[in-house]
Amino acid sequence: MVKIRYLKIGMLLECAVLAFLGIFYFSCGEALYMRESDGCVAEFPATGEIGELTDGILAEQIFTSQMDRMDAVGVLVSNYGRAQNSSLLVRVEDAVDGRLIAQRAFPAGELGIGQYVWLDTGGLHMPRGRLVRVICTSDGTAGNAPTVWYTVEDGLKNKAVARDAELFVNGKKLEGTMCIALKGRDEVWTGPNYYKLVLAAVLSVAAVYAAAVWRRESGRRSWFFLLLDVLHKYGFLMQQLVARDFKVRYKRSVLGVFWSFLNPLLMMVVQYLVFSQLFRSDIENYPVYLLCGLVVFNFFNEGVGQALSSIVGNAALITKVYLPKYIYPVTRVLSSGINLLMSLAPLLLAAFLTGEKMTAAYLMLPYILGCVMVFTTGLGMALAAGMTFFRDIQFLWGVLSMLWMYLTPLFYPVSIVPEAFRGAVLHNPMYIFVHAVRAIVLEGTAPRPLVFFQCTWIALAMLAAGGMIFKKTQDRFIFYI
Repeated sequence: MVKIRYLKIGMLLECAVLAFLGIFYFSCGEALYMRESDGCVAEFPATGEIGELTDGILAEQIFTSQMDRMDAVGVLVSNYGRAQNSSLLVRVEDAVDGRLIAQRAFPAGELGIGQYVWLDTGGLHMPRGRLVRVICTSDGTAGNAPTVWYTVEDGLKNKAVARDAELFVNGKKLEGTMCIALKGRDEVWTGPNYYKLVLAAVLSVAAVYAAAVWRRESGRRSWFFLLLDVLHKYGFLMQQLVARDFKVRYKRSVLGVFWSFLNPLLMMVVQYLVFSQLFRSDIENYPVYLLCGLVVFNFFNEGVGQALSSIVGNAALITKVYLPKYIYPVTRVLSSGINLLMSLAPLLLAAFLTGEKMTAAYLMLPYILGCVMVFTTGLGMALAAGMTFFRDIQFLWGVLSMLWMYLTPLFYPVSIVPEAFRGAVLHNPMYIFVHAVRAIVLEGTAPRPLVFFQCTWIALAMLAAGGMIFKKTQDRFIFYI
């Protein structure tokens, strides 16, 4: 009977792993095979114009492509603000062998003052590092021809995607770079090799579970079965503690649990009124952008704040009844998790009302939020242990959480962060979580596989560190509470 029980648990584990990997594959879709290339170049402003592209004048831009598939090329043009009947011919070709990639004639009606025109290249596959030539000509005459813009300050030369960019006008080299924007994708190895990842995951889980069973049968401690025993023995009590914490929070409140919906909305409205005028030009759908950050960070801040006082706040219970002490910070975070789930309602409603699409990527939203909960639990356990000995930690956390909030791009874009500090922001764990949620809600795409890996190991590392600190100090709690 014991062996059958072990077998059933193992099969359930494997089924859970396969189900998760299946949902992951379905939700990520094309992102497992192709992703937006780091070699893409965004639209950038110009510092000068080449001049009228009258019949016979030819402008050429040569650059090094740093993407696996080129989807589109944009060129900044101008019609001088006057009525014209001449067209602009844009041609993209392989600069090595002269092979035509794509070309299109843009009629005068599609040309404006300082706007990008886009040429679709059809997702052409080409070797990374290949030289590409963009040629612009016109059939216009003097006073009836468009121009293309270039820059000497912020061009392709200053970007890692094209270090060898060169601009020529009628064969004569010109200092600067034509204002070109690039869209493309890079191939990702995870898609074609996904079956290998599935096989590796199944075998790894089987090996870890077999080791846990062996330790259990040999009388050694197994963390997996210890967790199962705790859930079986104290599961009902944990439910009661979570329910108690949740009810106490809204005791004698007129609106009660409605505050879980109202609080993120009110904070979003206040910060939107303050910051929208500053960042509205850089951030699309700013209300949802802001709400994504607030929902995630508010849960983190509340969960850690609740967990750090969990030992001191339950002193009367700890001194009278024996329970595994880590239950207290864990249940505090779980009770905050109820608020998190409820605050998702206004976020999803705002996304729906602003026209964001509900895609299969939403299936991975619970996983990202689960990682946030694990990370919050680990940090909460560490601070709960520290506060037992040093009550000042509750005040230090108030300052630290405020600093953490401003270091996380909740209401401002990453683009405004100086380069010297951008690395610290990009490696901020809360930014990684918030960025993953925004990718799902705002872009309708699953984050890159690397982002899922980052979320997982950051959460587990914090839980391991917090659990170790808590375990090594918990026997002395009784002398300080």
